[in-house]
Amino acid sequence: MNGKTTSSEQAAAALAAGQHGLITLTQAVALGLSARQVEARSRSGRWTRVGRGVYRLAGVPVTWQQRMLAACLGGPHGAATSYLSAAALANLDTAVPPSTDLTVDRDQSVRTPGVIVHRGVLAAADRTTFQGVPATSVPRTLVDCAGVVGPRRLQRLVDSALHRRILEIGQARVFRKELDLAPGRRRVGALRTALDEWIGPIAPGSPPEARLRRQVAGWGFPVPQRQVPIVDEWGQVVARSDLGWPERRLGIEYDSAEFHGPSQWAADEVRHQKIERLGWRLLRADRLDLRPGEGVLRSALEAAWRSEVGAPTHR
Repeated sequence: MNGKTTSSEQAAAALAAGQHGLITLTQAVALGLSARQVEARSRSGRWTRVGRGVYRLAGVPVTWQQRMLAACLGGPHGAATSYLSAAALANLDTAVPPSTDLTVDRDQSVRTPGVIVHRGVLAAADRTTFQGVPATSVPRTLVDCAGVVGPRRLQRLVDSALHRRILEIGQARVFRKELDLAPGRRRVGALRTALDEWIGPIAPGSPPEARLRRQVAGWGFPVPQRQVPIVDEWGQVVARSDLGWPERRLGIEYDSAEFHGPSQWAADEVRHQKIERLGWRLLRADRLDLRPGEGVLRSALEAAWRSEVGAPTHR
């Protein structure tokens, strides 16, 4: 191997290191390797062909991000991961799909095993990069996903995007207004509803809290308020309930593992007793209450709703 080839090989390795271990034939030739040299590396096993004109360097582990990038690199110019593939790359609350969703321009054609091709127009604002892979932006991804998933799963994607601040509240408000200009898009109504959960005056504290609020409303109760202030006899706010109905002095606290672990149990109990001395009834919920068919919280809420809430004791 001469000095020029060695230099080109090193440059190829450096480039591949930033591309999940991948390099294209076009890139390799631009770095000084010939098509014949690339083919020789493929035959020897030093490079493995993983797509049309796309190779993985030997020793590089196989990952799902690499699979998606290979689809982009082997596709037409401007191809980007989209739909649930883009949602997975953005770390939204979804599983990695077994096939890669790829959006290409309407006049382009591509057939690659394991790739689901979507055709459409991607404006500059619709494009971004997640984990080193070209992808559709979060707003565009949510619009696309609204056409292929049900309302419940779509809400989870929106919950995750807003809670993790992958999509900021301000961006979501602008995005929500833009949806009003596209009434014909499939299931755009479900996406509006999912966004409305987060862009009101008070945002949910977490996706589970948002799901709990929707679940309670689904049981037939009035939609509870968020972050309900609880005041003492002097009118001072002493606590806030995650969800509740102030006119009934009834609240629900969602105990997440993040903020209500064992180290907080003693403090939570003191706070709970203080709230109940003010005449409030405070129910507790956790992730188990969000499971389908779980009825403990619903039964407790129904019992509390039927009973009269006592007057404050102020002890």
